[in-house]
Amino acid sequence: MLLPSLALTLLLAVPAPPSITLDPAKARADAALLRRALETIHPGLHRYRGKAETQAAFARLEAAASRPITDLALWREVSLLLAGIHCDHTKVELPEAMEAWRRAQPSHLPLRFKLIEGRMIVVSNDGQPGAPLPGAELVTINGLRVPQVLITLGRTVAYDGRTDQAIAAKLGSDGDLMGDDFNEAWPAFHGFPSRWELDWKRPGALHTSHVSLEPVSFTQWTALPWPGSPYRDEFYKAILWRLDGKVATLRIGTFVNYRNPVDADAFLGAFFQVLKARAVQHLILDLRESGGGSDDVAVALGRYLLPEPFTWLKPALLKAVRYGDLPQHIESWGNRQEIFEPPLDGFHRTRDGAWERLPRPDEAARQPQQPSPDRFTGRLTVLTGPMNASGTTMILAHLKEKGGARLAGEESAGSAEGPTAGRIFLLTLPHSGLRIRIPIAWNRTNVEHFLAGRGVPVDETVLPTLLDFEAGRDRVTEVAKASTPPAVPSLASALAGNWRGTLDYRDFGSDRRVVLPTLLTVTGEGNEARLAFTFDDGPGKTVRASQVLRIRADGGGLESEEETSTERMRILERRGGPDARELTLVADGAGHENGAPVEVRTVLTRRGDVLSLSRLTRRPGEPFLLRHVYRLTPRP
Repeated sequence: MLLPSLALTLLLAVPAPPSITLDPAKARADAALLRRALETIHPGLHRYRGKAETQAAFARLEAAASRPITDLALWREVSLLLAGIHCDHTKVELPEAMEAWRRAQPSHLPLRFKLIEGRMIVVSNDGQPGAPLPGAELVTINGLRVPQVLITLGRTVAYDGRTDQAIAAKLGSDGDLMGDDFNEAWPAFHGFPSRWELDWKRPGALHTSHVSLEPVSFTQWTALPWPGSPYRDEFYKAILWRLDGKVATLRIGTFVNYRNPVDADAFLGAFFQVLKARAVQHLILDLRESGGGSDDVAVALGRYLLPEPFTWLKPALLKAVRYGDLPQHIESWGNRQEIFEPPLDGFHRTRDGAWERLPRPDEAARQPQQPSPDRFTGRLTVLTGPMNASGTTMILAHLKEKGGARLAGEESAGSAEGPTAGRIFLLTLPHSGLRIRIPIAWNRTNVEHFLAGRGVPVDETVLPTLLDFEAGRDRVTEVAKASTPPAVPSLASALAGNWRGTLDYRDFGSDRRVVLPTLLTVTGEGNEARLAFTFDDGPGKTVRASQVLRIRADGGGLESEEETSTERMRILERRGGPDARELTLVADGAGHENGAPVEVRTVLTRRGDVLSLSRLTRRPGEPFLLRHVYRLTPRP
């Protein structure tokens, strides 16, 4: 432990963040420039939000800029406005001096986390004494209860259309900005922390523990262990493949191929030549960590995986090809003359006033592509999830529509129809130094089947559970590899018996966590289970409750009866495992919480001698959050 005098010396030695306060005239000027740039350039400004809502969002920003405001507070207001556009390529970066300070000076949380079953679960830490170990759950952060923290910071997360499942994923990991959206947004709402005061608990534990940890710099944060793709990974080093008899697995963590580019076609060619030589019958393509990147990687994958000639993109649509005086505030890569004054004969003007870019002979993405002679002709399973976006989601749409691929995991984020992306303009606001990423084109995927505003749905839903995380299991890969799915036990056979453990719930009014010792007896037959609970609610206070869970005869729905009410939910996943009693059951439905409509999710898992039954809820534009969970083991 540091002596108080030494701790004070170290604290004073840390330079203060280079924040500035803008007077109203400068703040309004920055807000006006941002509005003019978005209205001039952005082809998707009104794609997912009506003009009236957009005008109201601009008015809120202008009101915030009408009084003295710090650059961090302005970042907060701008990020809220941009998130409402629902474009994953439209984001605000910190001023360069602030970003440089955060790289070297401590302000980040000294651990990595994932949101699993609506809980903030620690994945790794930096080894400080008392730090919560992997698998622990964070309950409060600097005196704030985690659900409200996640809801607040989640409002700044950029995602495409209606793919708000991306919020939970990006709060924990995001290859853009400062590593994850939690650490990116925290200072703008709560300031830079001198310490991280954490209350945490082990799942199923009766009591929480407290620890006070030192922040780490962004550079230190990027070195923390993480099971997925590292921060700002690159295509040439984000590939892992293996052969297991006639089954091959290819994992691509990112399509980014512009920092240290390689020939994507040749780079992938050696792998596909091996598949052909070995007569591999089943390829599992794991794209769960890829948020997109370069078109050349996606096109190369298409040449090796699609059976017929294809064209990657339809002609792109631009809102403008002349930008007035805006280029003096904009950076981008390439020849500025070609960027800001392209020849008008390279475009066709549409009836609604958009500029349709005509394909050039040197643009592979807009020219017909021939399948490779080494293309894979066997069974293709693609693993997907909410980290997918941009070009990754676009190739998923191609593979599903034209390649007969079977998709497993979770529905992707991104836009199957195609995102607003292409070249990205970096607009610098002169007074605050905030830098805004503005895409200039709507890149339209050359597919015919899609759900507007959505990613690509899966054929086989496999949702991550906390018990799987604790066991180090990757059930998505297990499901993809299984030649025959394991038998699914009936509800009664998986749950029957006497159990003891805890009920851990989030108070409706305060979000305070309450944990009660709990006994459970389960009886029933087939796919109907009768649950009888006994709760120890304090000295001399015993509470009893009952519930009936029933799977419909067609297997597609779950019914839950409590007292006089019945809740009906759609089953997303119902799956067995290696143990005859193993069961994973996930169902979604609609409900109300504090008088407001919410989406409800039930996650029931039996793994060996552990039974977990959790209920999650969320409102639109928010991540799923835990409402309550039973964690139980058999009673002798």
